Amino acid sequence: MNKQWFLGLSASLLVSTGTMANTHEVTIYLDSNSQTNIAPVLKIARDEWDQHPESDASFGFSQSRFGVAYRHAALANWQLHTMQRIDYLIDTNAQTALGYYQEQNDQPLTSYDSYDTRLALTGARSKGLGLAYQHHFDAVTVTVQANYWQLNYLRDSQLSGALSGSDNAQLRGALQFSEFYSDNNFLKRPNTDNAWHTRGDGLSLDVHFDWQVTEHFAFSGQVIDLYNQFELAKAGFTEADINTKGSFVDNAGFSSFRPLLKGRESAQNHDFDLPIQVYLQGQYQYQGYHYLASVRRQGDQHFAQLGMQLGDWRVMLDPINRAPELAYLGGTWSVTTALDHINPNKALTLRLNLSWQLAW
Repeated sequence: MNKQWFLGLSASLLVSTGTMANTHEVTIYLDSNSQTNIAPVLKIARDEWDQHPESDASFGFSQSRFGVAYRHAALANWQLHTMQRIDYLIDTNAQTALGYYQEQNDQPLTSYDSYDTRLALTGARSKGLGLAYQHHFDAVTVTVQANYWQLNYLRDSQLSGALSGSDNAQLRGALQFSEFYSDNNFLKRPNTDNAWHTRGDGLSLDVHFDWQVTEHFAFSGQVIDLYNQFELAKAGFTEADINTKGSFVDNAGFSSFRPLLKGRESAQNHDFDLPIQVYLQGQYQYQGYHYLASVRRQGDQHFAQLGMQLGDWRVMLDPINRAPELAYLGGTWSVTTALDHINPNKALTLRLNLSWQLAW
């Protein structure tokens, strides 16, 4: 991993400083964004499968960042961040989600002759430091933030193959499985004699801009993880073929037994990156109201919102996912929440943003 790139960027940005009032400024913030088209977010998080998955089930993500930022008058354009982040990503298909739901509820897997099984699951938790620099042009303000992360938890799993079931709840099929991990793993392999490492590191770059295009129209944007790379040297690694048939007849005509699971366990270097998050918003001011339109991209998923703001209050609506968003944007604190169901336990969309600023 190119740590020299991170250090070089931080050093190159230390070219100029701005001015502000002689004060300290501390900002505490939380940005959490979860969405899925599989089953309610909180039920997936608790591994509770008492609700039939959606017919178009294919993705899920939950990405959160909690941090404290500090700014001093002597370096008014600079801000130091200490942060923690949690990232969970699911990529699957409807047949896999249905099969897992049926298996968890002791139902036979007979909806399809053969279930096309595909699942990619990534979970990562990190803590880090960030250094942000803000520069003001004539009508544009740009903030660039470089981050260093210590990776404390990783589980990166891949499953593919085909399964079929019978009325007596027996399973048949063949699956291919692979998994990198820092601790918890599917086969509950113990880390005997420190067979693999449990800590890694990472780098990321975020960019934010505000552009006052005209007197009445403004355009802003934020790109999280524009560049990012994480590495866990000597991660725990398992790859295996899972076969439920048990016995077969070989080429010589002899009946042989095939183990249900055959593979290997080792330690390997593992690099991975996280999907880029993009948020763009246009704002038009007319007769005291602010009319808003925004688009959001989270990896391969795209979302859109329309809304308006009056004073400190903002209301937005995602018309496709039918997820209203309500925000209070005060001078020292703000809160934004979005739900597609009044009961959080049934919501496919959950978003919460909090910010509290202290100055003295």
